Amino acid sequence: MYKMIIADDEPAVRQYLRYIVKQYHLPFHICGEAEDGEQAVRLTELHKPEFVILDINMPFLNGLDAAKQIREKYRDTVIYILTAYSHFDYAHQAVQTQVAGYLLKPIKPAELAETLKKGIANVLSQRIASQRLQRMERQIAKDRPVVTKQKLFELLKNDKDNPTALNLLQSIAKQENFYPAAIISASYWPIAATPVIDGLEERLTWECAGRFGDYAIVAAFSQELVIIFGRWGNELRCELQAQLEEWEHLYNITFCAGISLVASPARIGRDYRNAAKKREVGLFWQQQGLLVSDSSIAGRTDIECAAVQKQIQDCLLERRADQAKVILRQFLGESMHNVCQPEYIYAAIIKIANTMIAKYAEYLISTEEAGRYRQIFISQLNKTASAGELEQCLYDLIDKLESNTCTCEQNQAEQSVKWAIEYINNNYHKDLTLEQFAEKLFMSTGYFCRSFKKYAGEGYAAYLTKIRLKKARERLMSGKYTVAEVARMVGFRDASYFSSVFKKHYQQSPSNLAAATRQSC
Repeated sequence: MYKMIIADDEPAVRQYLRYIVKQYHLPFHICGEAEDGEQAVRLTELHKPEFVILDINMPFLNGLDAAKQIREKYRDTVIYILTAYSHFDYAHQAVQTQVAGYLLKPIKPAELAETLKKGIANVLSQRIASQRLQRMERQIAKDRPVVTKQKLFELLKNDKDNPTALNLLQSIAKQENFYPAAIISASYWPIAATPVIDGLEERLTWECAGRFGDYAIVAAFSQELVIIFGRWGNELRCELQAQLEEWEHLYNITFCAGISLVASPARIGRDYRNAAKKREVGLFWQQQGLLVSDSSIAGRTDIECAAVQKQIQDCLLERRADQAKVILRQFLGESMHNVCQPEYIYAAIIKIANTMIAKYAEYLISTEEAGRYRQIFISQLNKTASAGELEQCLYDLIDKLESNTCTCEQNQAEQSVKWAIEYINNNYHKDLTLEQFAEKLFMSTGYFCRSFKKYAGEGYAAYLTKIRLKKARERLMSGKYTVAEVARMVGFRDASYFSSVFKKHYQQSPSNLAAATRQSC
């Protein structure tokens, strides 16, 4: 809502203007009405409105003089002159640069509304521009170091050749003879669960500038300390290492820093990228100390995880979650030895986790549960910053999946065998294999065999054969089927083999049993 003052010696005109503002729902609060120019000036000083409408002919002080006085004190106030057509040329020449526009009597409502809307748009644009300018000026005046740091940040983040880089670095260092020799990218993490001291980044930056500032540029970029040395050598390297160790002891933190020698100021962005990449890899693998940037920073990108997936899956089938964790730990250890890049490790871990969840979803958990597991895992994964945290994230997933399988391993195995027995009794005629059962129950074949014998009292193959022979004997004694038909009906593909097994079990051939049954009938 904008404040407005209307000044006209005719009450009807003032009432007419108020009516138009209300009728067109214009965002104005008419905070004062004046009958003459002097009163208009006083009301403007009192309310400081954004808009003033002045009639040109008013007693004591005409509209033109009132406009001049208002303009002297309030440069941004939007002033409109209300004048008759006969006075327009005079008014236009007298205050050509002092007012926003002229409203000719008799003014049409739509024209007045349109004029005021344009005035509002101009005021809003000026206000926004003014606010931006003021904020910018305050920011530059108050935070000039931040602007400098931003320029440095943009320089380092651009790995293209920059011929003006040296001039910018000399300007930041405030040394005409500054020439970059080495760039360091350092990060730290707290020891154990010790909280990081508030304002530690600013403190480290200040202390580092105090120690190396005479021949180095020091800046901090979101938990990263960047130092550009104007000279470099073993002595300075030892001094930097000593400083890092002093900070580690003093603030209970651990440092990891990547170093890259600067080949050319114009290519300092590439050198920074190499140092930062070395730091990021070291941070991920929790490597401590100064890490020299070399060709090994590229690391391996071809991380083969199919074998690890299979090993972990076999361990879970055998209900050996601890061994699955050991395999995972070995996988990460080998990846660290090969200096594998974090982004490829994350991709491999996500692949391993998705395979595990998908396998459980086939047999033990619902599709909805599998979806929730994936969401939770990815959410936790995105919060990790090191190989140790990544490893723990996958451990948690293994534990959750394992606990979901069954809280009591004995009861689960017993229930699985009961289900297998029931399935065999109802589906003995089908081609049932040990591997099929183990897969359906999310067990290894060895684990299923041991569990079946323990709770069924005999081995899987012996039990299946016993059920098939029992059902075969019932069909033979009905006298309705031949031996070959019965063999197929109970799951035997070879009639002669069926006869041999049947005779061995019942001490009587199936053909003799069938003949005896027909005679008795």
